[in-house]
Amino acid sequence: MSISSRSDKKGGFRRVRFIILAISVFYLAFLQSSVMTFNTAYVVLSNETSSPLFNQYQLGATAALLNMNQFDWSPTYLPLALHRFPLDGLQRSFTFAASFAGGLLGTFPMLYVLKHVGAHVTMSIVGIASCILCALTPVTIAASFELFVGFLAAPIFPVIGTVIEDWAPMEEKGLFVAILSAHVELDTLFTPPVGSLIAEKVNWPTVFYVQALVCAFFTVGWMYFYRDDPGEHFMITRDEVDMIHRGKTKDHLMSPPYRAIFTSLSIWAVFISAIGTIFVGQFMDVFSPQYFTSVLGYSPTITGTLTIIPTIALLPLKAIAGIASDKITRISELAKLRIFNSLACFLGAAFFVVIILVPPSTNSAAATALIMMPFILLAFLSGGFHKAAVMISRQHSSFVYSIVHIFSMLALICSTFTIPLLTPEETFEQWRIVFIIFIAVLTISNIFFIIFVKAEPAEWAHVSNTNEFVQLTEEPRPKHQLRQ
Repeated sequence: MSISSRSDKKGGFRRVRFIILAISVFYLAFLQSSVMTFNTAYVVLSNETSSPLFNQYQLGATAALLNMNQFDWSPTYLPLALHRFPLDGLQRSFTFAASFAGGLLGTFPMLYVLKHVGAHVTMSIVGIASCILCALTPVTIAASFELFVGFLAAPIFPVIGTVIEDWAPMEEKGLFVAILSAHVELDTLFTPPVGSLIAEKVNWPTVFYVQALVCAFFTVGWMYFYRDDPGEHFMITRDEVDMIHRGKTKDHLMSPPYRAIFTSLSIWAVFISAIGTIFVGQFMDVFSPQYFTSVLGYSPTITGTLTIIPTIALLPLKAIAGIASDKITRISELAKLRIFNSLACFLGAAFFVVIILVPPSTNSAAATALIMMPFILLAFLSGGFHKAAVMISRQHSSFVYSIVHIFSMLALICSTFTIPLLTPEETFEQWRIVFIIFIAVLTISNIFFIIFVKAEPAEWAHVSNTNEFVQLTEEPRPKHQLRQ
């Protein structure tokens, strides 16, 4: 970036990067939660008995079932809130899988647009389109719509890499990684509980309308505050621009060296660790309600509360881990990456060992606490493979995060089909097999990470001395050369 494009402000707010960080994580969280909106509303929109029409037509238990099975739930003269869509098993599977497929299909097209247009414009358009699709979903319940919703959510992971590389000073990358990766937990704190309440107490279409409005609010915030170049921000000071750019390169617009990246063992250490931890992490996101009700015997109401406890505990721990990974200086960066990743994987695997050895019948309260611990410990990954991805790939972190996104979608699909096959009766004995697989996956993936990870830029990501950012504070220029 040339000197003339820099801000010449000496005053102003000196922590603009943290405003960008906060806006980014909330925007990405609610953009991601748009994918979850259908899952949240599905319980009501697919259940004929939840419609007021069910009681209206009820003539007795047997007659009601016969009558409602033949009833047309989607005529145009019915108010939308009274419509029901009783999908069969195949339709339900396709609809749920459509958003994952959309995420896979959209990764590389969105990465191309992100690279050539920039995060500000790309994500502004994505946000507007997501709001429109979310608001229109009630009138077109179809897998094709969920496919487009997933497609639009595809750039979320690449944008994390872009925001970190563009806005995080070298000494604060751990904090940025920790906060931005928390978008996954933030979206689960809002959409499932609030959406379920709205669907039950108001109606299911309102779930989509509220989600569209909230997403629109944060989209406007992104459009107004975010800038691809910190030097172009209307609030930033020259000192903060220099702090952000110190030690960085301008080569982020160059094409990633694909062959070098995919033959790099240090990057594969990141990929393998991501696959293992995301595969295991899906248990708490998707299958923990079934485990709490079927194995531990909790009611649906208590289960809803229990499923968000790990998320609430994980968020502050993730922030602490990110700050600690930046501030601890008595051990090497490589040692920190290995320690933080091992706290998540090895210690998590150890808790799973205890879980399979201590049946829930022994102490249900202890069993409940034990099953939460491995997922709370995933917070340490912010100082593990997440930070390693940025340290190794530097200006190519957007591309690397896009590959992490692809692997996360594949791990999600794999666990979605594998776990139900292993737990048809949902007994503790069947879940033991799943937990043994979790132990193996966490252990093997972390061993690979420990052996091959690096804490320095790969050869294909080294900073070019001729292409570094110039520091304004080192050589003051005449004021007419600075952007007015």
